[in-house]
Amino acid sequence: MKEQLEHLIAHLDKTQWWPLAKLVYAQEKELANVVKHHAVHTKHFQQRLQEQNLTAVDVSTLTGLTQLKPVTKRDIQTAGDTFNSAVVPPSHLPVSISQSSGSTGQPVTVKRTMISELFWGALAVRDHQWYNRDYKGKLTAIRVLPEYKQVEQWGPPVSLLYGSGVAQAIPVNTDIKQQVKLLKEFQPNIIIVHAGALAAIVEEWARDGYSLTNLEHIKNVGDTVRQPLRDRVYEITGLSIEDNYSSSEVGCMAIQCPSSGLYHIMSESLIVEILDQHGQACKEGEIGRVVVTDLYNAASSIIRYDLGDHAEVGGACTCGRHLPTIKRVLGRDRNLLTRPDGTRFWPPGGRKTLEKYNVTQWQVIQYAVDDLEYRIVRDEPLTKEQHMQLTVEVNSMLKFSGTVRLVEMTKIPLSKSGKYEESICLIKETQ
Repeated sequence: MKEQLEHLIAHLDKTQWWPLAKLVYAQEKELANVVKHHAVHTKHFQQRLQEQNLTAVDVSTLTGLTQLKPVTKRDIQTAGDTFNSAVVPPSHLPVSISQSSGSTGQPVTVKRTMISELFWGALAVRDHQWYNRDYKGKLTAIRVLPEYKQVEQWGPPVSLLYGSGVAQAIPVNTDIKQQVKLLKEFQPNIIIVHAGALAAIVEEWARDGYSLTNLEHIKNVGDTVRQPLRDRVYEITGLSIEDNYSSSEVGCMAIQCPSSGLYHIMSESLIVEILDQHGQACKEGEIGRVVVTDLYNAASSIIRYDLGDHAEVGGACTCGRHLPTIKRVLGRDRNLLTRPDGTRFWPPGGRKTLEKYNVTQWQVIQYAVDDLEYRIVRDEPLTKEQHMQLTVEVNSMLKFSGTVRLVEMTKIPLSKSGKYEESICLIKETQ
């Protein structure tokens, strides 16, 4: 495993500089292989092709692939084990099970292979390399964990390949004040954390002082990073959030470029499309749905899989890499709110409005077109007058008229996967 991982890391160090035409050629070679495999061994994929009068050859190029209707989370749930291949090549074994967090209300279970794990490790190293993180440094991970602990190394793949410094693991559901205390005592060089948890931590720093003198990197994992949070973190710490875009079903899809802030798509292992409402490829600057094809998964037929995410197409990057780019990842379908006229939108954070009231965290939940709940967290309750005034301002900010209820909370609960969503639309027709 170590030798294979080292070989793949060295290969990826070269491919990131390949011209786009060479990347496309390599993608189509692997696409033809994975399509042929699933056309022979995977019942659900066979049915997809038959129902659309397509053959494996028809969808074995990037252009031909666009003929195939995307598969949704619901499709995968309904397909059950028929979504998985009856045969997995020996060189791809062993197979493991991966389940999505279910933050959309639709958890998906797929199989991943040893090749998938190799790419996971190699791309994790690529992420570290792009940001020049020191493997001998002290690392803190704030994740969904059963208990707090300190260990002598980071864990694979870094420890396996290079050795590493010590690490601290903090359960994400730990009280925020306690998290900040543990961070101060440990003094990490690197923090890996969900953006939602970071949002609460940074406000604690703003109130009680920022004292992590050795911190050099703040890496988001598994969450959508909004610009107001980036601005707030930089304001308090002087550091930029380092991000990537991933999912449990396909692993790392894109890494944010340290030079430009664009997200480079990991084209060596995936085909990532961003499609408009008509299923056509979006142009630079346009926002659409993210559809992904895993070029190496011989266990589950993840071919044109609609993740339910929305992203904006990026342009050429100044760093010199020819890997295509995403400008920003906006979130899931259920993060879009719906106005009475039927239009859908990403709700503004309203930081300037909320700062006036010392609000440290917020979340808006939409139960119906005329039923929204705006949750806020602050150290002390609002006065009656403040509550009335902020309610008016929130309705105005979201462009609703008296339908948004303001609810004060001591803490906004995280999802089971430890994530925090600023907005959630629960209108069934939009899920």
